[in-house]
Amino acid sequence: MAFVNRFSTLDCGMMTFTGNTLGLSQELNLNEAGTRGSIGAFITLDNTSQVPTFPPGTTLNYQENSSSAELGFAPGSNTVLYAELIWGGNYLTRDEDITSEIDNDVLFTDPLGVAHPISPDPATSNQFTFTIGGVTRGFYMRSNDVTSIVQSAAEGTYTCGSVPGLLDPLIASTGDTNHAGWTLAVVYGNPELPNRSMNLFVGGEGIVFSQGTPIIDIAVSGFMTPPSGDVDARLLISAQEGDANIPGDQALFGPDSLTLTNLSGPNNPTFNFSASQINGDDGLVDTSGTFGTRNQDAATQTNIVAGRQGWDITNVSGLNYLPNNQTTAVFRFTSTGDAYMPNALGIQIDEGDADPVLVKTVDKPFAVVNDVLTYIITITNEGVIEANNVVFIDEIPPGTLFVEDSLYIDGVQFPGVNPQFGVPLPNIDVGDTVTVFFQVIVRRCDCFVQNRAELEFSCGKVAESNLVTSTVCFQCYCGSGFIC
Repeated sequence: MAFVNRFSTLDCGMMTFTGNTLGLSQELNLNEAGTRGSIGAFITLDNTSQVPTFPPGTTLNYQENSSSAELGFAPGSNTVLYAELIWGGNYLTRDEDITSEIDNDVLFTDPLGVAHPISPDPATSNQFTFTIGGVTRGFYMRSNDVTSIVQSAAEGTYTCGSVPGLLDPLIASTGDTNHAGWTLAVVYGNPELPNRSMNLFVGGEGIVFSQGTPIIDIAVSGFMTPPSGDVDARLLISAQEGDANIPGDQALFGPDSLTLTNLSGPNNPTFNFSASQINGDDGLVDTSGTFGTRNQDAATQTNIVAGRQGWDITNVSGLNYLPNNQTTAVFRFTSTGDAYMPNALGIQIDEGDADPVLVKTVDKPFAVVNDVLTYIITITNEGVIEANNVVFIDEIPPGTLFVEDSLYIDGVQFPGVNPQFGVPLPNIDVGDTVTVFFQVIVRRCDCFVQNRAELEFSCGKVAESNLVTSTVCFQCYCGSGFIC
């Protein structure tokens, strides 16, 4: 299998990954709390359940596992465009095998308290094995579209549970690879945020491990970087079974496999990138989820007793790692000692904005009742990208009437269309100009007929023209003690 482009859009908005691990680190060869790079107990939201030596809220039964995470959006009016739930764990060790259970439904609970069984989508289902010292071990990942659930419930606390995974205690059997966890990947629109290319990729290319496939490249496409200026990208990554105490794993990114740059962030060291860290949109550790203060230390390469283990979520900068007008890229994941598996990737690129400049003229600066005023509006896109979803609006001024069938756009008549109710325009490419022409007739002496045009475009943004004024003079008392 491979990574699948699950969602692609050009919109004002943002991508965010949240989620959590479903296990805490074990002691050597025991299902007890310790500092190994492998889980010895599952997390559960049932605080009456406790595995000895682990804190309350732990269990040995994967069907009872569950953990929570917080989904938050930027301030303003937000619209969920797409959401995907990704989950996974290990399913095969020397002594244990749950292959028959990895396609079971998981339970996804929204902030309204509604529990939703989620089945795996075959299009993104992956499982891989690797063999070291004659022992074969296996990781799996599954996912599905949960857009309608997140659209209904919006921000708040989400919980995922009943995720298959192993708690095989013997290191000789597991190779320190017990893990389970989940990621919620969300793309949302917000007209107050920059215009962005946003692409979500979900799936698997294999397990990165030093003694077999120490390098895995993942090619991605479906986006375009801006034609000029900085390429401000954020890169979102979800992976499973990274270890803080085993350095040597790297994530790189660039336009092709020969031009790659090491990724790093405030909680993702360059040479210990996948280190069991649940990070927020700023790349800093996210402490809001279940056991959110029990975190392994990626910087010092050390684990704590019963720390959150085996799942990585992060968001790091990719500023100027791609050139302008680039439509493809490569993620590279490497390891010199660890074994881990990327399962979701997000690419968010600031595209710059369209900048429609509206210039309005009127043919008569002075008029009398029954005169016809001709308005011409030129709309030129002086931005760096195309203006789309364009709607032209022009309120007919008080004291005038719209001249029926007088609306022309680029010389084409639009009979029966009144601009005050909004007129869809074609997309306006960079540097292109659209010309709008219409007329009104002066019906009463209001002294001043003033008018301004408006344009709605890309993500609900609004641009306005200059204000034009016609002074109406015909035995008109202007309120200032004189006759025009």
